[in-house]
Amino acid sequence: MRNEKCEQRNGERRPARQVSPFRIFHFAFCILFLLVGCETSKHVIEGRRGVSAYLSGNFTLSQRVLEPLTEKTDEDYVLNNLRYGSAAFAAHDFHEAERAYVRAYQIMNATKVNDAGREAAIVWLSENKKVWRGEPYERAVANLQLGMIYYAQNDYGNARGAFENALFKLRDYKSADARNYDEQESDFVIALLLLGRTWTQLGRTDEAARYFDRAVELRPGVSALARELGNRSNNVLLYVEYGFGPRKVETGMDGNALDFYPHPGQAGSIPLPNISIDGQSAPTPIQEPLFDTLSMALDRRWQKIDTIRKTKSYLGTGLMVAGAGATIYGADRRDEGAAIAGIGMMVAGALLKASSEADIRTWEMSPRTAFIIPLHVPPGTHDISVSFQSGVYQTWRGITIAPDRETSFLFRMMPVTSREYDFTRPTAQSVSADEVPMSR
Repeated sequence: MRNEKCEQRNGERRPARQVSPFRIFHFAFCILFLLVGCETSKHVIEGRRGVSAYLSGNFTLSQRVLEPLTEKTDEDYVLNNLRYGSAAFAAHDFHEAERAYVRAYQIMNATKVNDAGREAAIVWLSENKKVWRGEPYERAVANLQLGMIYYAQNDYGNARGAFENALFKLRDYKSADARNYDEQESDFVIALLLLGRTWTQLGRTDEAARYFDRAVELRPGVSALARELGNRSNNVLLYVEYGFGPRKVETGMDGNALDFYPHPGQAGSIPLPNISIDGQSAPTPIQEPLFDTLSMALDRRWQKIDTIRKTKSYLGTGLMVAGAGATIYGADRRDEGAAIAGIGMMVAGALLKASSEADIRTWEMSPRTAFIIPLHVPPGTHDISVSFQSGVYQTWRGITIAPDRETSFLFRMMPVTSREYDFTRPTAQSVSADEVPMSR
């Protein structure tokens, strides 16, 4: 016969409090249910609204929605500045785009951004509490766009700096250990080519040749393009962004792993652009895409590594299993102390399991690829068209080519913006929400 547990109180021996098993499990269920629930914050909803406006081609509205978020120094500070910069970039609002990209750049390249308190929140709450700084391929594209903003304004000194920043060293991880990697030179060919063109504009053909040679060494298919970029008689440079980069999705039974969607095979091959000047086809040296963010995202060298996610998941599972066992034991023995301890373990395990979910924040506006196309166009007023076999196109009428300097035009190609535009309209602010300039 089992001895009954007793407690001493005021000199009397009384049987220990007995707790209903149903009461214990009801309490545990309520706690775990509360842990799972979460509320999407207002700034997250506003961020999504700004992205939606961008994807619909309404860049002015996207800027208006996203601008207040760029001042919030929270975990989405970098992401919201890149989003705002994308909208301003597409609307050709260079001043605002530059400000946003510079703010994002300062945090993306800073050290010790996530302090001890925030690191603790990452461990016990969620990876979404971590300051988002983007995958390496996203950082490279951000620097590329910042460089093009400077370049289009003939600010070749700052353009050179931004293109160089897009060529940071890559980490080739040998294992899941974040400390076990080899450093490699970047293979971001478009930045090498633009550096060559920038040095050409600065009159340093020796430096230009160094970057052109490196680009051709990595990708022999760009040799014709490198040759034309080194030709200063080409007085027009088109920068054409096409498609969209990947988005992150959760995988695994616990949602504690990441994948990128779509894969290149799912999205299909990247078409090459066709250029026409005043209705006449213009030959281009483009033979292949210069990069593909869908492929880069799958390359370990272009990913950041985060082993803490899986560690937390496994630990959380162990705590939940052990907690469930302790809770059952306590309920069976009518031992409230053991039952409450088991509930505590289950709660801690649930917290870790919830926090081990993958951080799927992504820069939704990043392009899949970009083309740089040097041309020689007589000075004066012209119509320029860029089109793809996919049906995406833009025609700009009334573009003025300067007689004494290179003129650059930036095109953000999207199905919703495929139409003709009148380039003589002075600013994005004077254009309706459905007709925002894409280049200048």
